[in-house]
Amino acid sequence: MSSVKIEVEGAIATVRFDRGGKANALDHAMIDALETAARELSLNPDVSVTVLAGTPKIFAAGVDLKDPRLWDPQAPAVARHLAMNAGVRMSTAWRRLPQIVIAALEGPAIGGGAILALCADFRVMAEDAYLRFPEVRLGMTLGWGGLPLLTERVGAGRAKRILCCDETIGADEALTLGLADRRVAAGAALDAAREWANAIAEIPPMSLRMTKSAIDAHARRNWAEGAEGDQFLLAKLLAEGGGGA
Repeated sequence: MSSVKIEVEGAIATVRFDRGGKANALDHAMIDALETAARELSLNPDVSVTVLAGTPKIFAAGVDLKDPRLWDPQAPAVARHLAMNAGVRMSTAWRRLPQIVIAALEGPAIGGGAILALCADFRVMAEDAYLRFPEVRLGMTLGWGGLPLLTERVGAGRAKRILCCDETIGADEALTLGLADRRVAAGAALDAAREWANAIAEIPPMSLRMTKSAIDAHARRNWAEGAEGDQFLLAKLLAEGGGGA
């Protein structure tokens, strides 16, 4: 049974991902299913707004660092590169969706889960939700396109603080920094996101798509984007080899 479910009602799609435990960490199977869901929605001409949510208690506690399909040190280099870039393919699919995407965050969104939330156009955060990016502390770079997404929202200086100091960003601070767009009571993020989606869906769908596309094309011209996956793999290899990454 897939860990990702899509429900379409009128012009609104709701995508929920639930691993059924393990803090809803993103393993290879869920990453693949989320990418498939995004690509399926991208071809749906009737959907104007997509709401993305994890479980009622947690968005996603990062990447599953014990999933052998993602982290097999004995695999050939090309196979490792493909596996470790599964998250890049998933986040790119969500970032490039032509529809407006609203992420509904309950509880923690950590690492890859936080990057996935940043791929949305808007974020509704419950009062007990938070974002955290521990990659640098773990000896890795912030991959999956997360670095430009974070920097364009908070600026270069604050992005360095968040990453290098492993800061935890609560809902109130996220709202101030522009990492969240609305703060709601605990347990209310999904309903609030759907209500917002219904209001946005009243706008003519073609103008929504064209406006999103034009803004993203201007804001996300990133010369280093193609090398991010290579940097992520290199940092991991250095850390494994005791290179002090």
